[in-house]
Amino acid sequence: MNQDLEELIQRNRVLEAEVERLRIYKEYAYTDVLTELPNRRFYYERLMQEVARARRKGHQLTMALVDLDHFKELNDRAGHKAGDQVLKFFARFLRANLRQEDVVCRLGGDEFTLLLPDTSVQNAKVLLDRIRQKLDRIELSIDGRSRYEVSFSCGLASYQTGLLAEDIIEEADHSLFTAKARGRNRVVAGVAGKRQLMAQMVQ
Repeated sequence: MNQDLEELIQRNRVLEAEVERLRIYKEYAYTDVLTELPNRRFYYERLMQEVARARRKGHQLTMALVDLDHFKELNDRAGHKAGDQVLKFFARFLRANLRQEDVVCRLGGDEFTLLLPDTSVQNAKVLLDRIRQKLDRIELSIDGRSRYEVSFSCGLASYQTGLLAEDIIEEADHSLFTAKARGRNRVVAGVAGKRQLMAQMVQ
């Protein structure tokens, strides 16, 4: 009996070790190594979940695409090590200025995305403008000598009934392009699907 119990305990330990190994693997697969934020794979899966939730329960959902302004020039001038430190700072800065239920991910390079559940596009714009203005007041020191001013451009899109995740991504991308075209360091809000619905009405 004691031998059976010991075998059971040993098997349980092996199973617990395997579960922990799988947990670590999944965490690694869904995490950006540099910033320790969720990565593109996590973002797209979570976006699909949030869109399904918004569709099912009628909740609001806003997505933001965020690009650091002139990041390539900073990399070229100060080097990739400084660029990496700016990315890590910006990731922490975003996370510290969002609600616990908000999701921030790094898509790659200097591109980030935010998923803001139960948030209208108007309220999201107020939030992102407040974060942008707060960042404007920060002078970032990288190596103890060089100082950098960091800003970002942001495009917003909100879920509307009947839209797919791809529609929201497209509209947020269009809004981000508009923000850059207007001089950067600004937040532009669009309504996902507005252009698609207008095109259907014309046909």
